[in-house]
Amino acid sequence: MKGINKFRIIKNFLKFISSIILIVFCFESYCQERFVNVEGQKFRIKTFGAGEKTVLFESGITDSLEAWGSLPDTIARYSRVFLYDRADIGKSDTSRQVRTIPNIVNELHNILKVADVHPPYIIVAHSFGASISRYFSSQYPDQVKGLLLLDPMADAYLKHLSKSDLKAYQEFVGKIQNSRQPRYRKEEDQTFPNLAYMKDLTIRRDLPTILVSVIHRKGDDYPTYQKEIISGFCNAIQVILEGTHYVHRDNPDLVIKYIKDLLMK
Repeated sequence: MKGINKFRIIKNFLKFISSIILIVFCFESYCQERFVNVEGQKFRIKTFGAGEKTVLFESGITDSLEAWGSLPDTIARYSRVFLYDRADIGKSDTSRQVRTIPNIVNELHNILKVADVHPPYIIVAHSFGASISRYFSSQYPDQVKGLLLLDPMADAYLKHLSKSDLKAYQEFVGKIQNSRQPRYRKEEDQTFPNLAYMKDLTIRRDLPTILVSVIHRKGDDYPTYQKEIISGFCNAIQVILEGTHYVHRDNPDLVIKYIKDLLMK
């Protein structure tokens, strides 16, 4: 009986210690969420982890930093991590500028400076976030050391549409946009105008890049157009999976592997 009681005491003690560690970990993660002031405008950011490189997460259109789930927490074991809400999204202030990609990239660059988050960066970008990240890489080539593009927007896709198909596509996107909250529409309203900024980007051709495409349905040829994003790159690969648009939720372990691969380069 004494042996059993001793075992229970030790077991309960270990449970208590585990609970304390979990509480401390959660508290530290929460404390890393803060606001930075850029020219009188507040942006919500989250920074944690440590390392020579910073893994910067760029969310898809109208997505807040919560869209990444626990993925950044895992990456923080290996590197410093940075997430943020763009203007009009999540807990950040409403925008003061038209949501063009150059304006968004300029805001991001200023946020990083004010938050004291230094390069080099490995950028993990989803959907529309990939367009932002590609433009950022063209503007600040010495600061970006790797790109992981998750089911990115393919500007080449629209170039191949007929006028009637393009009109139908724009109407389809318009219906989705009109169903959103007004503050989110500012970013979505620039979907088509922003395509102009994707032309003739001067991104380093040797930049380590992993492009993850997703086949959403049988006969889906969108990955073919996505591949044009890395055309001419000498240190890039395309991976094609099946699943939903949120590939980082469907395949978190694989995404973690790709991030670690880029950190090692």
